[in-house]
Amino acid sequence: MRIKHLDGMRGLAILLVIGYHAYTRWPGLLDYVAITENFPLFAFGYLGVPLFFMISGFVIFMTLDKSTGLVNFLLKRWLRLFPAMLIVSLTIYFTAGFFIEGPLGMPSPKNFIPGMLFISPELLKYITGEHISALEGSFWSLYVEAAFYIFIGTVYFTVGRKYCLPSLLLPMLLVAGASVIKRLGYPGVADFVGVFGFIHYSWFMIGCLLYERINGRDARYHYGLVAVAILINFAWYFKNSGPWVMIPLVLAIVLFTASFYLTSIQRVLSCKVLTAIGFSSYALYLIHENIMISSLIKLDALIPSDYVMLVMPVVVVFAIYQVAWLITKYAEPVLRNILKNVVFMREKKNEAVSG
Repeated sequence: MRIKHLDGMRGLAILLVIGYHAYTRWPGLLDYVAITENFPLFAFGYLGVPLFFMISGFVIFMTLDKSTGLVNFLLKRWLRLFPAMLIVSLTIYFTAGFFIEGPLGMPSPKNFIPGMLFISPELLKYITGEHISALEGSFWSLYVEAAFYIFIGTVYFTVGRKYCLPSLLLPMLLVAGASVIKRLGYPGVADFVGVFGFIHYSWFMIGCLLYERINGRDARYHYGLVAVAILINFAWYFKNSGPWVMIPLVLAIVLFTASFYLTSIQRVLSCKVLTAIGFSSYALYLIHENIMISSLIKLDALIPSDYVMLVMPVVVVFAIYQVAWLITKYAEPVLRNILKNVVFMREKKNEAVSG
């Protein structure tokens, strides 16, 4: 079941992220960014990712409740994420020679590994001893999502649904504890804990809590647990981004929560533009950054006016969106159906053998 205004929120979230990448993140590569990099809407555009995380937290129980077990749940999540990841990764790799000006340069085959496994380069370094960069920097949030799915799925199918929300605080407390240990002179512990992205679990908790509240399964202590998680998360953002980041963080939470109660917000988020962008938001999120920045660098060499260049990200992103839409509409479903037939056929055979 798709919730229309959440599709629109996905569209808003990806527009915020793209705005950050196009107008703030790369001043050393694009001269016009000097004009826009401190504009709050762009400077804090990376906070579109927490919107994605809150949406994931809200909808996760829908998948958990319809799954027959942990393996079944993880397969469903893998089938949701992997097809677009594979298609986009192949697209990025085979077009890299044309978009070589981008921040990541020319990839090698091993750069497929983080995206294909949904494991961060930092964690892979702990495992293999070698740093393997991803094909796209924006893949980082998918590593966090994958770890979240494994964590909450394990809790749901081992100790029960009622422990899912409370258990999500444990990784947050681990982050806080690791930070204290780092101050005592042991930074390695904090660095290792950090590779799992636990600091972002407060966003999932907000989504989970709102879903449980709407369905009448919330408890008073849930709000206390989420408040503690938010405080830990806000302290991390305060340390890394300064006090002004508190304002957009609070606004993101207010917007997400209010969207389920105020029809005026639902109407805005359900508009055709945002829902259309939201439909292709996953593929667009995966594919946009390196291709967009490379294209803008090419245009920047041809267009002398920085003010004209301010409009170029819109043109470039519109073209990239067409590719993302084609992937979402046609390529991704075909690959997903092929994989689904293979994966679930094997699962049924395994069930038959074990039965």
